[in-house]
Amino acid sequence: MNPPSTGRSSARDRIDVNCDIGEGFGRWRMPFDAELMAMVSSVSVAAGFHAGDPSTIRRTVESAVTHGLDIGVHVGLPDLQGFGRRRLDVTAAEVRDICTYQIGAVDAFVRAAGRRLAHVKPHGALYGMIAADADLAAALAQSVAEFDRNLRIFLLRSDQRTILERYGVRLVVEGFPELEYDDDGMLILEREKQVWDPKSVLPRALDMIDRGFVTARSGRRVSTPVETLCIHSDGPNALDIAQRLSTGLAERGIRVAPLSAS
Repeated sequence: MNPPSTGRSSARDRIDVNCDIGEGFGRWRMPFDAELMAMVSSVSVAAGFHAGDPSTIRRTVESAVTHGLDIGVHVGLPDLQGFGRRRLDVTAAEVRDICTYQIGAVDAFVRAAGRRLAHVKPHGALYGMIAADADLAAALAQSVAEFDRNLRIFLLRSDQRTILERYGVRLVVEGFPELEYDDDGMLILEREKQVWDPKSVLPRALDMIDRGFVTARSGRRVSTPVETLCIHSDGPNALDIAQRLSTGLAERGIRVAPLSAS
């Protein structure tokens, strides 16, 4: 397989870069949260089910406000031990309710900080389950619509747009330059985030931004019409990845900017 080119073929000059963040619990904290916030434009804050706790949520939200970031909720399955990366047998009604519960929790701290929520994004196993199941995607859309139709939903698949539109909610297609995809455009999830070669992240990001595709593990090109890119705060070399991505985008004239600025 030939490596993807880093030459630019479009005039796109901005992209949202979001980070899943605040994924500590109690005395255990992710080591790079503060540094990562300086290199992204939006964050998805863990809401207490897969990670996070009230004090961590408050601290994370206040730091995001200081950095001027769009703030979203990272809703996950109720599985602290498995960090939300293990599938659970949940119904659509349960998905709706666990999402509503978590949105409300983070929203309380965001409002206390004088800001408004910008988006909702599923985490881990729930993200993959929603990408593969129209009923679960509808459950998330219903939860968000009941709460605030102005909230965007970050999901993997553009073909779920019609599901969200039935509830009056906007889909934002998300790309993952530091995760692998299969031939169907689904993420190959890691139970524990692995080291990713930082040199490979920028070319993958540029393919997504400028050309609308990602190279799957097999070498096949898969369509990914992204509006935001995700980096993970729990990766062993997350800071190096974020630094290289931020620098590389700036060198190519692509500004990292929140969706609220567009």
